[in-house]
Amino acid sequence: MSQRRNIATAGLGLGALWIRIGWVPMKRHRFDGHEAELLAAFQGGDFTASTRVQPVAAALAASLGKLSHDPRLLLAVSVGAGLFCVAAAGIWAQRRWGPSAGFWTALLVALTPAQAFWSATAYPVILPQAFLLGGLAIGGWRGAIFYGAACALRPDLAVLAPALVILREHRMVPGALGALAILPVWASGPALRSPLVTLPVNLPLTEFLGPLAAGPAILLILLAVKGDRWRLLAAALWVHASGSLFDDYGTRHALFGGVCLAALLGAGEGWRRLLTVLGAALLTISTSYMTLWYYADAEQFETFLFLDSISTGAPPEDCIEVLDDPLAENSHWNLRHHWPEGRTCWGEEYIHRAWTSRSLQDRAIRMRRTYHPLPLGLENRPGGPRQIYEIRP
Repeated sequence: MSQRRNIATAGLGLGALWIRIGWVPMKRHRFDGHEAELLAAFQGGDFTASTRVQPVAAALAASLGKLSHDPRLLLAVSVGAGLFCVAAAGIWAQRRWGPSAGFWTALLVALTPAQAFWSATAYPVILPQAFLLGGLAIGGWRGAIFYGAACALRPDLAVLAPALVILREHRMVPGALGALAILPVWASGPALRSPLVTLPVNLPLTEFLGPLAAGPAILLILLAVKGDRWRLLAAALWVHASGSLFDDYGTRHALFGGVCLAALLGAGEGWRRLLTVLGAALLTISTSYMTLWYYADAEQFETFLFLDSISTGAPPEDCIEVLDDPLAENSHWNLRHHWPEGRTCWGEEYIHRAWTSRSLQDRAIRMRRTYHPLPLGLENRPGGPRQIYEIRP
C-alpha cells in the first residue's frame, strides 16, 4: 500500500510539473507590466520600489540576480513555488482530513488554471502563496513565520487572517504583521475606494475563485459540504469578500480561496468522491482553455472575433470611451456615480483575452459581467483589432 501511494505521489508531482512547463506554452512568456520592473531589479537595472513592486519582492529578485542574470531563473523559482503549493496543500489536507483527502486536494490544486498560470510567471503571486500554504502544512506558531513571509512579499494577504481563524489556524494570525513591510512605500499606493463602490461590482464575480465557484459548478461545492468542512467554504467566501474590496480584484487575490474549495472537494468521502472526480474534470477543461490563451496574440484574438461572428462595421464616432483601468481618469470606477450622457463605449483587445501577468483578463471579465456590453464594431489598429462595445450603467 505504501509503495502504491509513493508511486501515485510521484506521478502527481511529475504531472503537476508537466502542466506548468509542458502544457503551459512558456515560450510565449513575456516580462510585461509589473513583471518588467521586477526583471529590472533582477538584472541590476534601475527600478523604484512601490506598492506595484514590493520592496521585499524586489530585494529578493535583486539577490537572485547576483547568481545569474538569466530571466529563466525567475521563472524556475515560480515553477518551484507552484509545485510546493501543490505539495503543501496536500500535506495540509492530509493533516486535517487524512491521506486520501491530501492526495485529492493536491491533484485538484495541480489542475487549477490560476495555480498553473501564476506558476508560469515571475510576478510575485505564487511565491507568497507557497509560503502561506507552507505555513498551513506546518501549522501552529511555526506556520506564523511562513505566513509572515507571505505577507511581506504580498501585503494584501494580511486580509486573509480571519480566514485562518475560520479554519482553526489562529496561531498563524500574527504572521499578518509581515505586511508592515509595505510601510516604506505606502504613500506610493493609490487611494482605496469605498467598499460601497467596489463590493456591489465584485461580489458577483465568484469565478475569480476559479472554475469550481463559477456557474452551475457551485452546486458541486455545496453538495461537498459535510460536518466541519463548512469552514473551508466559509474561508473561501472570506477570501472572495476581502478581495472584492480591491478595485482591481482578480485571480491573483483569490488563489487561497480556490485552494480551500479544492480541499473541500478533495476531502469528500463515499458518494461525494464522485464530486471530486467531476471537479477534477472541470479543472482540466478550464486549464486547457487557459493554456490556449496563455500570452495570446492579436492573431488569436482576430480568429476569436471571426468565430464569434462579431460585427466588423466601423465603431460610431459619438462614443465616449470608458476604460477598465482603475487609475485612469475616465475609468468606469470614476464614472459610476456620474455616468456621461450620450453613448458610452469600451474597447476590448487581444490582451484582454490573454492570460498575462498584467491581469487585464480579470478587468475584461468585470466589464462584461457588470455592463453587459453590446458589440458595435471593429477598429483595426497597428497592434491588432479592437472590438468596440456599447456599455450602459
